[in-house]
Amino acid sequence: MEGLEDAARALHAALVDPKLGDCVDRGEDSLLIGTGLGRSQVHDAVEQAAQVAQRDGGPLVLALLGHGEGAEGAPLYFVTSGRKNAPSLSNVNVPSLLGDALNHPGLTGLIAIVDTCLSGGAVPATPVITAGRQEGNVRFSLLFAATAKEQAFDMRLSTELTRLIEEGLPGAGDYLKVDDDLMEQLRERIHGQQPGRNTFDGGAYFGDALWLARNLADFPNRTLGSIARRAVRDAVRRIDPNLRLSTEDELPVWLKERQQTASGGSWAAVHRLREVLAELEAGRRTLSVVNKVFGPDLTEDSLRLAGTLAGLPLDFMQPDPPPTLRDVVEYAAHHGGTAEGQHRRLAHLVAAMTHVAGHGDQLHEDVILWAQDLELTATVKSRVRELNHQPHGDWAPRLVLVLADDGGESVVRVDAWLLFGRAVLGNRRFPCAPGGEGLKTALADAVAWAAPWANIAGKRLHHIDVAAPTLVLLDCPPEEHIVRRQKLGVNYTVTTRWSGLLTPPPDATVDDMLQVGEQLLASLDDSNCSGPKWLHVEQMETVEQLQEHLSNHGFGQHVWALTSLPGTDWDFMAQELLEHTPALVWPRQKDVHDEQDIKASVGKHWQALPHQIAHAYRQHLSGAGQSHDDDLGPLVAVRAAWHDEDWQAFCRRQARAVVRAPDEMTSKERA
Repeated sequence: MEGLEDAARALHAALVDPKLGDCVDRGEDSLLIGTGLGRSQVHDAVEQAAQVAQRDGGPLVLALLGHGEGAEGAPLYFVTSGRKNAPSLSNVNVPSLLGDALNHPGLTGLIAIVDTCLSGGAVPATPVITAGRQEGNVRFSLLFAATAKEQAFDMRLSTELTRLIEEGLPGAGDYLKVDDDLMEQLRERIHGQQPGRNTFDGGAYFGDALWLARNLADFPNRTLGSIARRAVRDAVRRIDPNLRLSTEDELPVWLKERQQTASGGSWAAVHRLREVLAELEAGRRTLSVVNKVFGPDLTEDSLRLAGTLAGLPLDFMQPDPPPTLRDVVEYAAHHGGTAEGQHRRLAHLVAAMTHVAGHGDQLHEDVILWAQDLELTATVKSRVRELNHQPHGDWAPRLVLVLADDGGESVVRVDAWLLFGRAVLGNRRFPCAPGGEGLKTALADAVAWAAPWANIAGKRLHHIDVAAPTLVLLDCPPEEHIVRRQKLGVNYTVTTRWSGLLTPPPDATVDDMLQVGEQLLASLDDSNCSGPKWLHVEQMETVEQLQEHLSNHGFGQHVWALTSLPGTDWDFMAQELLEHTPALVWPRQKDVHDEQDIKASVGKHWQALPHQIAHAYRQHLSGAGQSHDDDLGPLVAVRAAWHDEDWQAFCRRQARAVVRAPDEMTSKERA
C-alpha cells in the first residue's frame, strides 16, 4: 500500500518523541512493518507490549495501519497475511485483539489507532469491555479511520494525526486526547471518509485520564518567545491597558466571550487581537515544521542567511549571537501580512530555508502539507524558484539602481533594490540633492546600504544594474559615476538599463512597453538572431527618416545598433529607438574610427553582451588595452542599454506592485 511505511514510521516517531507522545521507544519491538507479518507475529508483539506496559505501570498505545477486511455486521480483520481475501484464521480479528489487550491483568489503559478500510468494525463488544477479566476497571480510547462500511484512503488518519501531534491544538489543554476537540480537527482535515472514536472510562483508580500526546500548542504558552509575547502584549494594550492576556490559549477564550467587540476597545483593536491569534497559530505550526525538516542541519550562519534571504531586517538578523530559530519564525509570523491572510514572510522564510538547505525546487513533503494548510503553496514555490535563479551563473546578490528624473536632465532620487536570484530582499529610496554631488552621494549610500546584505550571504556584490531615463542615460554613462573616489565600473560589472519599462514615455503605458520587451526577448531567442540590426547614416539624417524606417519593422523585432552618432537630434532619435526596442548599442564617442572592427567585435561577443563591454571598459581603465583579447578592445568604444529576461522579470514585478496611498491604513495601524 502506497505511503503505508512512511505513515507508520512518522506516527511511531511522533509517539516515541519525549516532547510529544512520550512512549518508550523499544526499537524493532515497537514497530513492525511488512506485508507478510502473519497473525501469530502480530499477536505475540501485542502480548509482549501489554506485558511491558503492565510492568511499567503505564497505558499501552497500539496502532494498526494497513489493509482491513470484513462485511457488514462482521468484525474487522487486519490483513497480516499479505493477501486479500485470505482465510480469516490467517489474519487478526481486531475487536478480539483489542478486547484481549484491554483485559490483560494490570494494564492501566489502552489507546488504539486503527487506520484501515472498514475500521469502524474494530470496536470490541461492550460486555468484553465492561465484564471482562478486569471487570470493567479499564480505560479505553479507540480512534478509527472510517465507518464499518467505508474505505479509507492514503493513510489519511495516521498522516493527519501525526501532523496534529507535531503541531498541537490551541485551547485543547496540556494533552491531546481522543475527544471532541481532536475529532473536530480530524474531520476538518480528512475528506472522503468518516473518522470516528469510541471511548470507555472505568478505571477510576488508575490515575489521570488517557492522553495521546502532549499538546505542543499549549505547552509553549508558558514560554512564548519574546517576539510573540510582545505581539500579544501590544494587541491587548490597545483594547484595555489593564487587561492581562499572556498565553495563546487565553486569547480565544477571551474573544469567544466577546463575539463582537469589547468595552474600552475599538473594533480595529479587537480585530488585531484576532490577527495575533492567527499569527501565533501559524508561527507555532511553522516552527514545528521547520524544526523537523531543517532544524538538524541549521547552523547560526545558515539561519542568519535564511532570515536575510527571507527579507527580515538587517538590524534583526545581524547581531551576534543571531536570533534563535523561534525568534526568526515569530518575527516572520508577526510581521508578515496576516491582515490579508497571506503570511508572506513565513512563506519566504520557509522558501529561504529550502534554498539554504540545497533542496533545489523540490519541497519536502512536510513543507508541502504545511503550505497547503496555510494556502501558501504558490507563494513558497514562486519564492524558491526566484532564489534558485542564477542570472550570472552564481547565487550572488545583485543591486538594481533606478535613477529617477523630474522630467528634465536632473536626477532627483535613486531607488535601490537588492536581489538574490530574482527574489527582492529589500529596497530603499535615496533622495538626491541638486547638482552632481547629490547623485554621487546617493549612489554611494545605495552601494553602502547593500554591502551588509551581501556580507551575510558570504558573496561579493559584483553586479549592479543602473536604469535611467533617456537623457540621463545618454549624458551620464553609469559605469563612469564616481562612487567612493572611483568609477563605478572599476569595482562592479555595471549593466546599463533603460527605465522606460518602469516609467514609460507619455504616449505609452507600462503594459505597452512590457509587450515590446516580450517581443524583443522572443526575437533574441530566435536561432537566426546573430547580432544587432545596424542602422546606416542615411536612415538617421532626421527624426522623421528614422521614424519612417522603424515603421517598417515591428516593435521589439531587433536590437538596433549605430556605429556613429547623428549630427543633430540624437536625444530624440535615441528615445524613438528605445521605445521601439528597449535594447540599443551606440558609440561612446561622437567620432569613431574603424567602424568595421566595432561591428566585428560586437558580432563575435554578441552572446556575452553586455558583460564583455563592461570587461573591456575595466581593462581599458586599468591600462591593459588590447593585450588580452584583440577582438575585445573595440568594445571599449560602444555602450549598450541592455534588455534581457532578468530585466523584463524585474519590470514585470514592479508593474504588478501595489503602492499604498498615504491615507490608507492597515488594521494594525488603525488599532
